Amino acid sequence: MKIIHPLLLGLTLALASRGATAQEVLSGPLTGDAADLPPAIDLTEDPSYSGQSVADELEPIAVGEESQTFDGSILGEPMQLLEQCSPYFESSGTWLQRGFWFTEVDYVAFNRGWERKGLVLANEERIVTTNPIGQYIVQNVLNIGGEKPGMDGVGRIKLGRFLFRDARNRDHLLEASWLGGGNWQQAVSLDAATTAGLQVSNFIDRVNESFDGARNMDYSYSSQMNSGELNYTVRTRMSRDQLQLQPNGTWVRAANPTKTYAYLAGLRYVDVSEDLNWNATEIPISSTLSENGFYTVDTENRMLGTQIGGSFGYETARWSITATAKGGGYWNRMHLNSSFQVGQTTILNSGETDSTEDNLSFVGEAGLLAKWHLRPNISLRAGMDILYIESIALAPFQVNFIPGGYSAIASGGDSVYMGGSLGVESYW
Repeated sequence: MKIIHPLLLGLTLALASRGATAQEVLSGPLTGDAADLPPAIDLTEDPSYSGQSVADELEPIAVGEESQTFDGSILGEPMQLLEQCSPYFESSGTWLQRGFWFTEVDYVAFNRGWERKGLVLANEERIVTTNPIGQYIVQNVLNIGGEKPGMDGVGRIKLGRFLFRDARNRDHLLEASWLGGGNWQQAVSLDAATTAGLQVSNFIDRVNESFDGARNMDYSYSSQMNSGELNYTVRTRMSRDQLQLQPNGTWVRAANPTKTYAYLAGLRYVDVSEDLNWNATEIPISSTLSENGFYTVDTENRMLGTQIGGSFGYETARWSITATAKGGGYWNRMHLNSSFQVGQTTILNSGETDSTEDNLSFVGEAGLLAKWHLRPNISLRAGMDILYIESIALAPFQVNFIPGGYSAIASGGDSVYMGGSLGVESYW
């Protein structure tokens, strides 16, 4: 629900934009019938010309000077017939993207992956004997899924301002965008099936006291991602519009299909925050005492850096397709806050950590976007997106059961967000 209000705001900006005047048919002298043309001259109605040569009475049209600018006359002086009947002499190439402001609003369905095989917190092995096959081992596993919980929706909003157009027919733009609002969550509970209970993975507790022997374990894991960026973009426009004469005598203005490109440079801020709560019940403290335990981890990655990128596309009057890519290096301020305790009245092991470290991370993003232009200034959008964030502190990798806590932050994690998007864009 957190992304609903920003999406509604962006959608309102897109749909409330002032409609640009359509330019499919030029409003010129050739758009009407023959009555729009100047009347034909009938020399036979004037008796003064009867049987005479008109060459002696008509004055020649003066030839223009070389210093005079072109004003629509081939001979240098205005010609009434040419002024009234000619189509426009220039075509601006502004079929699409008309306006000084523009906004883009997308709903993005992202699937997050951080570890292909996931992370095993605890397991339990049970040997089953059957005849005549023999013995086989059954395992109960408490695992944090590396590709779970699957898809979650995020919002993406961009607001841009046209600055100027250079001599190479490229638009210079300033763009601000936000991406986020997603919360990837998963929660699992597991009961022991044998008297030995659940055993914490040796890769986590090693030789330290932990939740070994617990009758029940459960965890909840959540990850959030938000991003904001400010970019300066240079983007080519479509080639000059084509001016075409229809069979009915109407001049129409048609877009000229064009290969376009753009490049950008800017600043970006990315925040990845995670929470892990792991609980265990009925941990054998002694032969007569069983108590509970907990392990909580909070991590935050605040990344700030510069990025560069580019795009290549193919634009037509009704649709377009564009491939984009951007990335850069980021200064990452990582923060870890964790605590654990094994036992309640009799505490076998405990520890707390409150640590901050700096790291260098990489953020890269790529996508393929298709548009259908409902009008020259309103388009529907659909695309595929992938976002990769590398060298960050993930909560599951901070669990270690080291007595007293461990200040070092494991920063070798990464997250991949992949999915599709639907949206709308508008210029005004």
